[in-house]
Amino acid sequence: MFQRKKKVITVLVVTMLTLSLLAGCGGGSGGEGGGGEGGGGDAQIVMRLASNAPLDHMSNDLNEEACAMIEERTEGRVKVNYYPASQLGDYTTVYEEVMMGVVDFMHGTIPDQVDARLGVSYAPYYAMGFEDLPALYGPDSYLFDFMVEINDTQNVEFLGFLIEGFIGMGTLHEPTDQFVPGANKNFKMRAPGGLLTMLYPVQDLGYNAISIPYAEVPTSIQTGVVDGWSGGTPNMNYAWLGDVISYMYVNYMHAECTAYVGSQQSLAKLSPEDRQIVIDVFNEQSVKSFTVAQENEEYYKELLEAGGVTVVEYTDEQLDTLAEYIRDVTWTRLEDDLTKEVVDRLREEVAKL
Repeated sequence: MFQRKKKVITVLVVTMLTLSLLAGCGGGSGGEGGGGEGGGGDAQIVMRLASNAPLDHMSNDLNEEACAMIEERTEGRVKVNYYPASQLGDYTTVYEEVMMGVVDFMHGTIPDQVDARLGVSYAPYYAMGFEDLPALYGPDSYLFDFMVEINDTQNVEFLGFLIEGFIGMGTLHEPTDQFVPGANKNFKMRAPGGLLTMLYPVQDLGYNAISIPYAEVPTSIQTGVVDGWSGGTPNMNYAWLGDVISYMYVNYMHAECTAYVGSQQSLAKLSPEDRQIVIDVFNEQSVKSFTVAQENEEYYKELLEAGGVTVVEYTDEQLDTLAEYIRDVTWTRLEDDLTKEVVDRLREEVAKL
């Protein structure tokens, strides 16, 4: 008899607690990465923004500002928690989790494993200076519209490029024939394996390209697995490898056009109003990055020099030689992956400048 009474009391307590929790949550679901469908209920929807940027990097200010703007403009209905420095994993893994709706938003490099055309934004020597960026990477550009279209097939919402500057090479020592395209450099250079647009030019310029995950770059250089890396702006080389490298080659091979992307599943949890607010905020930060990146570039070259890293600037003639070689050799090679149609369009956009 005692046991039966105990069971009845337990059931009543559990039922009352459940009803109390439901009333407190307004019938919706909140918490990390979750929310009611279409923003139903009064619960604050908490989402996550992942980034592979190290802590001492220009993009963190933009990303933290974006999170604050979203919470303010939605009047607290949407909160985005920020996870920098690859806390949620390497960008290749995080992008897949955005596709699945496990991670809500990502700032980082869009890998090309699921579709080789996703690497198009890192086409080598597409832009060759900050003055080229608005026409080639801005919200009205061919490349922006193309990335919207391709990401949509992966259930991912493309929200804008975050321009961080221009990628060069950080090295332990000087490569052989650095300024001669195609010559054997006798040099082991890390290149992102997840992006053919970044792997091929390293190979074509004459380096022994080795694919190593981003998070392993510092250790790989320190232990001699590679002699240097291609994949970072002056800011990134300072923040990520300032105590590791001896040289920074400013060769403008790629615009560091990381991107903001969002899970379409996550965005579908928001009301139409809040969804548009979130999209607008990331669009705004994207455009803002163009100016911030240019201001940032010279500052971090100076910091690298002050820290003992030799910054090697290329002349216009040297840059033109490299660009002509890469656009001839590497762009032709990329036609198999990006498609000839896309590469031809890149050539058309460059010709307009």
